[in-house]
Amino acid sequence: MNNRINNTGMMPVIDKNHIQVDELLRHLEDNNIISVDDIVNDMNKKRRQKLLDKHTYSIFEGSDGRWKTHIIDANGKRKLIAKPTLAELEDYLCSLYMGSDAVTMASLYPEWIEYKALKVSSGTITRTKTDWNKYYKDSAIINKPITEIKKIDLDRWVHEVIKEYGMNNHQYIGFHAILKQLLDYAVDLGLIEKNPDDELKIEKKRVLKREHKKSDHTQVYSDSEIAQLQEVAWDDFNNKRHPVHQLTPLAVMFMFYTGLRIGEVCAIRYEDIEEDELIVRRTYCISDHTVLDHTKGTFGDRRVPLISQAMELINCAAERQIEEGVSSDGYIFSMNDDPILYSSVSKAFYSYCKKIGIEPKSSHKARKTFVSKLIDAGVNVNTTRQIVGHQDERTTLNNYCYDRSSKAEKYSKIAKAFS
Repeated sequence: MNNRINNTGMMPVIDKNHIQVDELLRHLEDNNIISVDDIVNDMNKKRRQKLLDKHTYSIFEGSDGRWKTHIIDANGKRKLIAKPTLAELEDYLCSLYMGSDAVTMASLYPEWIEYKALKVSSGTITRTKTDWNKYYKDSAIINKPITEIKKIDLDRWVHEVIKEYGMNNHQYIGFHAILKQLLDYAVDLGLIEKNPDDELKIEKKRVLKREHKKSDHTQVYSDSEIAQLQEVAWDDFNNKRHPVHQLTPLAVMFMFYTGLRIGEVCAIRYEDIEEDELIVRRTYCISDHTVLDHTKGTFGDRRVPLISQAMELINCAAERQIEEGVSSDGYIFSMNDDPILYSSVSKAFYSYCKKIGIEPKSSHKARKTFVSKLIDAGVNVNTTRQIVGHQDERTTLNNYCYDRSSKAEKYSKIAKAFS
């Protein structure tokens, strides 16, 4: 080190703010205070571990003695790789993640969607995949290295997509959720330090299309339509026109009296009945044909009053099961040990609409009809909300409440209000 005497004859004081790092290291090593080799090895070890921490798939030793794991290949597909030793496999992964600048949204998407599936329902995953294929799949930005994506890139691209598809707020929420969550996942993996989407500002009132509530007659069934539909359904049931799922017509009619979601109707069991109420506590998962021990959303179990018409349908189901030699302690609308198929009930709604000559209306419209009938009858909105399992009454009023009266009936009510 520089120990020259200054003009005053005094040894100069070393300023720690100006000392060179390499000079300090040489001094420490020369005096056996530290080993530079040890420091370098420790730094490399920590850097290596940081790279390995980016790898989210398990590493295991195969029956052949080779060490294996999965990676995402250039096509965004999961691929199994194997190396003779653990050290060689880790070396390969480190070299792979050292080039993480090349990671794109396209290459990260399969890993992210698999991770997301652990936390949300299969229905959410299905909608997410649909939105990805519609809005993202053919966009250039998803093939740009994530580390190079800036806020201005996202701003320009998001506004282009909004304009191209004429998005409303509902569509934008689903579209944008992918962008935010995927880049948040990149942050969690250490690929980027900050999500550029956090700085994105969208003036929704200016760029998004205003949402107009759909026409009442397209969203609910009128009393006349329900009567015609039930006539067809009873005819189907009495004549056993559904050879496998004989109780499908009963399940269809049951939805009009309970407001259950179609997956909930498929999954209800006789054990869920407590006196004059039905405890809704599970739902049918259409993607893998399993029954989940919870309903949609975070509302939890709920109690639905069983009015006489609903109880009649349950009794008819039980009688048919006894007649056919089927156990009556399982699923209410099933003729075997498995729940009735979601698709069987869903298709029946469209089939019945076609038979009675009205525009196709889904099973969900029966749920909206149920809510609208309760509101029309003066049932408290909070009670209605609880029966159908909504967290917020605004959802009930804004999305499920429609006028079911005819044009003549509307005019009559308006005239009566001023008489």
